[in-house]
Amino acid sequence: MPQNNPALPCEIQQPIPRRLHAPDAVVIIVIVLTAAALNIRGLPVTDVLQLLAGASLLAIVLVGLSTSAPARALRLALRAAAAGATV
Repeated sequence: MPQNNPALPCEIQQPIPRRLHAPDAVVIIVIVLTAAALNIRGLPVTDVLQLLAGASLLAIVLVGLSTSAPARALRLALRAAAAGATV
């Protein structure tokens, strides 16, 4: 008499989340400390945020130009700049 084997449960593999690497963490820490230092020195918060936004847009463009997707990075930077200009 054949045995009826129960079906094995399906295991859905979740993608492993990308961990923050040391260079990435250092960059984030330096950015936060620089913003805090500028604010402590008396620079208004809006100016600090504008400075960080400008540096971020520049980073997006430079990283995009150094990779294989310069048009996409430029489009993303222009969209972000346009969104920032309307706020």
